Amino acid sequence: MQYGKLYGVGIGPGDPRYLTLRAAEVLRAADVVFTVISRNAADSVSRNVVESLEPRGEIRLQMFTMSRNPEERAAQVRANAEEIMAELRAGKQCAFATLGDAMTYSTFGYVLEIIRAALPGVEVEIVPGITSFAALAARAGTVLAENGESLHIVPSFRADQAASLDFPPGSTTVLLKTYRSRAALLERLRREKNVEILYAERLTMPGETLESEPEAIARRPEEYLSLMMVKKR
Repeated sequence: MQYGKLYGVGIGPGDPRYLTLRAAEVLRAADVVFTVISRNAADSVSRNVVESLEPRGEIRLQMFTMSRNPEERAAQVRANAEEIMAELRAGKQCAFATLGDAMTYSTFGYVLEIIRAALPGVEVEIVPGITSFAALAARAGTVLAENGESLHIVPSFRADQAASLDFPPGSTTVLLKTYRSRAALLERLRREKNVEILYAERLTMPGETLESEPEAIARRPEEYLSLMMVKKR
Protein backbone atom coordinates (compact mmCIF):
# COMPACT_ATOMS: atom_id res chain seq x y z
CA MET A 1 0.00 0.00 0.00
CA GLN A 2 1.24 3.48 -0.86
CA TYR A 3 0.64 5.79 2.07
CA GLY A 4 0.44 9.54 1.99
CA LYS A 5 3.23 11.56 3.57
CA LEU A 6 3.03 12.85 7.13
CA TYR A 7 4.41 16.26 8.10
CA GLY A 8 4.92 17.32 11.70
CA VAL A 9 4.95 21.11 11.57
CA GLY A 10 6.06 23.39 14.39
CA ILE A 11 4.22 26.67 13.88
CA GLY A 12 6.01 28.76 16.51
CA PRO A 13 4.50 30.73 19.40
CA GLY A 14 1.26 31.82 17.73
CA ASP A 15 1.85 34.78 15.41
CA PRO A 16 1.78 33.55 11.77
CA ARG A 17 4.75 35.83 11.04
CA TYR A 18 6.91 33.47 13.13
CA LEU A 19 6.26 30.56 10.77
CA THR A 20 9.24 29.32 8.81
CA LEU A 21 9.02 29.45 5.03
CA ARG A 22 8.99 25.64 4.93
CA ALA A 23 6.15 25.45 7.46
CA ALA A 24 4.00 27.84 5.43
CA GLU A 25 4.77 25.91 2.25
CA VAL A 26 3.76 22.56 3.76
CA LEU A 27 0.60 23.84 5.44
CA ARG A 28 -0.64 25.52 2.27
CA ALA A 29 -0.09 22.42 0.14
CA ALA A 30 -1.27 19.54 2.39
CA ASP A 31 -4.49 17.67 1.61
CA VAL A 32 -5.47 17.65 5.29
CA VAL A 33 -4.05 19.82 8.08
CA PHE A 34 -4.73 18.60 11.61
CA THR A 35 -4.82 21.36 14.21
CA VAL A 36 -4.98 21.06 17.97
CA ILE A 37 -7.08 22.34 20.84
CA SER A 38 -6.87 21.53 24.55
CA ARG A 39 -9.87 21.32 26.84
CA ASN A 40 -8.23 24.10 28.84
CA ALA A 41 -8.12 26.48 25.86
CA ALA A 42 -10.94 28.70 24.64
CA ASP A 43 -9.70 28.67 21.05
CA SER A 44 -7.28 26.76 18.82
CA VAL A 45 -4.24 28.93 18.16
CA SER A 46 -2.87 26.39 15.69
CA ARG A 47 -6.11 26.48 13.70
CA ASN A 48 -6.03 30.27 13.59
CA VAL A 49 -2.45 30.23 12.28
CA VAL A 50 -3.27 27.67 9.59
CA GLU A 51 -6.42 29.53 8.50
CA SER A 52 -4.37 32.72 8.02
CA LEU A 53 -2.44 30.92 5.26
CA GLU A 54 -5.62 30.15 3.28
CA PRO A 55 -4.54 26.53 2.64
CA ARG A 56 -5.94 24.55 -0.26
CA GLY A 57 -6.69 21.48 1.85
CA GLU A 58 -9.11 20.63 4.64
CA ILE A 59 -8.43 21.91 8.16
CA ARG A 60 -9.45 19.44 10.85
CA LEU A 61 -9.47 20.14 14.59
CA GLN A 62 -8.40 17.48 17.12
CA MET A 63 -9.03 17.64 20.85
CA PHE A 64 -6.25 16.56 23.22
CA THR A 65 -7.16 16.05 26.85
CA MET A 66 -4.97 17.35 29.68
CA SER A 67 -6.44 14.78 32.07
CA ARG A 68 -4.14 13.39 34.76
CA ASN A 69 -5.60 9.96 34.01
CA PRO A 70 -2.99 8.24 31.78
CA GLU A 71 -5.54 5.84 30.29
CA GLU A 72 -7.81 8.70 29.25
CA ARG A 73 -4.89 10.60 27.70
CA ALA A 74 -3.68 7.51 25.85
CA ALA A 75 -7.16 6.78 24.48
CA GLN A 76 -7.47 10.34 23.17
CA VAL A 77 -4.05 10.22 21.49
CA ARG A 78 -4.88 6.83 19.95
CA ALA A 79 -8.18 8.11 18.55
CA ASN A 80 -6.49 11.14 17.00
CA ALA A 81 -3.71 9.00 15.53
CA GLU A 82 -6.30 6.65 14.01
CA GLU A 83 -8.01 9.61 12.35
CA ILE A 84 -4.72 10.72 10.80
CA MET A 85 -3.84 7.19 9.70
CA ALA A 86 -7.15 6.84 7.87
CA GLU A 87 -6.15 9.78 5.67
CA LEU A 88 -2.61 8.48 5.18
CA ARG A 89 -3.98 5.09 4.09
CA ALA A 90 -6.10 6.96 1.53
CA GLY A 91 -2.88 8.38 0.09
CA LYS A 92 -3.39 11.92 1.35
CA GLN A 93 -0.60 14.28 2.34
CA CYS A 94 -1.25 15.11 6.01
CA ALA A 95 0.22 17.87 8.16
CA PHE A 96 -0.01 18.05 11.94
CA ALA A 97 0.32 21.69 13.04
CA THR A 98 1.48 22.20 16.61
CA LEU A 99 2.51 25.25 18.60
CA GLY A 100 6.22 25.77 19.15
CA ASP A 101 8.45 22.99 17.87
CA ALA A 102 7.02 19.67 16.70
CA MET A 103 9.56 17.61 18.67
CA THR A 104 9.72 19.61 21.92
CA TYR A 105 6.97 18.89 24.48
CA SER A 106 4.52 18.46 21.62
CA THR A 107 1.43 16.30 21.20
CA PHE A 108 2.83 15.34 17.81
CA GLY A 109 5.47 13.11 19.40
CA TYR A 110 2.81 10.83 20.91
CA VAL A 111 0.86 10.63 17.66
CA LEU A 112 4.01 9.99 15.63
CA GLU A 113 4.99 7.00 17.78
CA ILE A 114 1.64 5.31 17.16
CA ILE A 115 1.63 6.04 13.44
CA ARG A 116 5.18 4.76 12.89
CA ALA A 117 4.33 1.52 14.68
CA ALA A 118 1.10 0.98 12.75
CA LEU A 119 2.30 2.12 9.31
CA PRO A 120 5.90 0.91 8.88
CA GLY A 121 7.65 2.76 6.11
CA VAL A 122 5.34 5.78 6.12
CA GLU A 123 7.29 8.83 4.97
CA VAL A 124 7.62 11.53 7.63
CA GLU A 125 9.07 15.02 7.46
CA ILE A 126 9.53 17.17 10.57
CA VAL A 127 9.45 20.94 10.14
CA PRO A 128 11.01 22.61 13.23
CA GLY A 129 9.45 25.67 14.82
CA ILE A 130 10.30 28.47 17.24
CA THR A 131 9.76 27.43 20.87
CA SER A 132 7.89 29.55 23.40
CA PHE A 133 11.01 30.02 25.48
CA ALA A 134 13.04 31.20 22.47
CA ALA A 135 10.23 33.66 21.72
CA LEU A 136 10.19 34.83 25.35
CA ALA A 137 13.91 35.60 25.35
CA ALA A 138 13.56 37.45 22.05
CA ARG A 139 10.51 39.50 23.05
CA ALA A 140 12.12 40.49 26.35
CA GLY A 141 15.56 41.13 24.88
CA THR A 142 16.97 38.79 27.53
CA VAL A 143 19.70 36.23 26.86
CA LEU A 144 18.33 32.76 27.48
CA ALA A 145 21.70 31.21 28.36
CA GLU A 146 25.33 32.02 27.60
CA ASN A 147 28.95 31.53 28.68
CA GLY A 148 28.61 28.14 30.32
CA GLU A 149 25.22 28.75 31.94
CA SER A 150 22.92 25.73 32.05
CA LEU A 151 19.40 25.77 30.65
CA HIS A 152 16.64 23.75 32.32
CA ILE A 153 13.17 23.24 30.83
CA VAL A 154 10.43 22.11 33.22
CA PRO A 155 7.12 21.03 31.63
CA SER A 156 3.78 21.51 33.33
CA PHE A 157 3.96 20.57 37.00
CA ARG A 158 1.62 20.35 39.96
CA ALA A 159 1.55 22.98 42.68
CA ASP A 160 2.66 20.41 45.28
CA GLN A 161 5.88 19.89 43.29
CA ALA A 162 6.94 23.54 43.48
CA ALA A 163 8.73 23.17 46.80
CA SER A 164 11.12 20.59 45.35
CA LEU A 165 12.19 22.67 42.35
CA ASP A 166 15.90 23.45 42.19
CA PHE A 167 17.40 26.66 40.78
CA PRO A 168 21.18 26.13 40.60
CA PRO A 169 23.53 29.13 40.49
CA GLY A 170 24.50 30.05 36.95
CA SER A 171 21.34 28.61 35.44
CA THR A 172 18.22 29.61 33.56
CA THR A 173 15.08 27.60 34.29
CA VAL A 174 12.04 27.83 32.04
CA LEU A 175 8.76 26.60 33.53
CA LEU A 176 6.01 25.86 31.01
CA LYS A 177 2.23 26.02 31.47
CA THR A 178 2.28 27.70 34.86
CA TYR A 179 -1.44 28.45 34.89
CA ARG A 180 -2.30 25.92 37.65
CA SER A 181 0.82 26.22 39.80
CA ARG A 182 1.92 29.83 39.53
CA ALA A 183 1.04 30.82 43.11
CA ALA A 184 3.03 27.90 44.56
CA LEU A 185 5.93 28.70 42.23
CA LEU A 186 6.04 32.34 43.33
CA GLU A 187 5.96 31.24 46.96
CA ARG A 188 8.89 28.91 46.28
CA LEU A 189 10.88 31.71 44.62
CA ARG A 190 10.53 33.95 47.67
CA ARG A 191 13.15 31.73 49.31
CA GLU A 192 15.65 32.34 46.50
CA LYS A 193 18.24 35.10 46.35
CA ASN A 194 19.87 36.57 43.25
CA VAL A 195 17.10 35.50 40.91
CA GLU A 196 15.48 37.36 38.03
CA ILE A 197 11.93 36.38 37.12
CA LEU A 198 10.19 36.93 33.80
CA TYR A 199 6.61 35.81 33.29
CA ALA A 200 4.78 35.82 29.94
CA GLU A 201 1.30 35.17 28.61
CA ARG A 202 0.13 34.76 25.01
CA LEU A 203 3.49 35.53 23.45
CA THR A 204 3.33 37.20 20.00
CA MET A 205 -0.48 37.20 20.12
CA PRO A 206 -3.14 39.76 21.10
CA GLY A 207 -3.13 40.09 24.88
CA GLU A 208 0.60 39.43 25.19
CA THR A 209 1.86 40.23 28.69
CA LEU A 210 5.41 40.34 30.05
CA GLU A 211 5.88 40.90 33.77
CA SER A 212 8.86 40.68 36.13
CA GLU A 213 7.42 41.81 39.50
CA PRO A 214 6.20 38.85 41.62
CA GLU A 215 3.32 40.84 43.13
CA ALA A 216 2.08 41.92 39.71
CA ILE A 217 2.42 38.37 38.38
CA ALA A 218 0.37 37.02 41.28
CA ARG A 219 -2.49 39.39 40.42
CA ARG A 220 -2.75 38.13 36.85
CA PRO A 221 -5.66 35.78 36.02
CA GLU A 222 -4.68 32.25 35.13
CA GLU A 223 -3.72 31.81 31.46
CA TYR A 224 -3.14 28.46 29.77
CA LEU A 225 -0.59 29.89 27.31
CA SER A 226 1.89 31.07 29.92
CA LEU A 227 5.44 30.40 31.02
CA MET A 228 8.07 31.73 33.41
CA MET A 229 11.81 32.19 33.13
CA VAL A 230 13.98 32.20 36.27
CA LYS A 231 17.64 33.21 36.02
CA LYS A 232 19.82 32.42 39.04
CA ARG A 233 23.08 34.36 39.22
